[in-house]
Amino acid sequence: MATYLAFVAHRDDELNIAGTFMRLLDDGHRCVIACITNGSRGGLFDLSEGERKEIARAEFDAATSVIGCETRWLDINEHEFPHPETQIEARKRIFEVLCDVDPDYLVLHPGPPLNQFDYHEHHWLAAQLPYAESYSASNPNYARPRGLKPMSAVPPVFHMCPIGMPMRPDRYVNVTDYLDRKLEAASCYASQLAFLADHDNVNFVEVHRAQSIVYGSYCGVPAAEGFCTSPAWNRLVAETGLPQ
Repeated sequence: MATYLAFVAHRDDELNIAGTFMRLLDDGHRCVIACITNGSRGGLFDLSEGERKEIARAEFDAATSVIGCETRWLDINEHEFPHPETQIEARKRIFEVLCDVDPDYLVLHPGPPLNQFDYHEHHWLAAQLPYAESYSASNPNYARPRGLKPMSAVPPVFHMCPIGMPMRPDRYVNVTDYLDRKLEAASCYASQLAFLADHDNVNFVEVHRAQSIVYGSYCGVPAAEGFCTSPAWNRLVAETGLPQ
């Protein structure tokens, strides 16, 4: 059985792949979701930063409990993530997660190899930094001086297709049987539901339902999730690596 590791910028970004990870888990695979930022600026304007972070972590734990996967919480402040000095620390924590989990496959936001624009700066970084560190983490000369065991190999990468993105996947996963649980996980994000409804005029749960139905229509099933394989050298997969 294989190990799948997803890095997401924010709690709730994992919903883009929730149905796929549920399927993989039911098939006996290991699935881990690592959330890089901690919700320090995620709505809830009348609360303190510490209170916002506590709520973000609790909602992430609740949603990923519905999914059933392992988690890692990297605890990087959202508002500091774009700063170069913070990215040094983020890289360190990402590297440690990579060596600890030793994934067979990585799942990331759309990144530079796709030449694909993403609407959120944090998503760019959450794709770029693990992509770069996942090459170094397989090299003993980077891992062992830190007291870490290097990854077994450079993992192939699947890029998730987030909500609102005009991406045409080259891999689809049928999540019809998991759509209700995916939406149950989305409903765990009470703070985000309120924030996105007010800030972006978006019904968060229904957007995820709609996107799943649209991707399903592309591949002839009621609901699906989409992925793009990384086109870079040493990241391609000989077989799908994902359920059909």
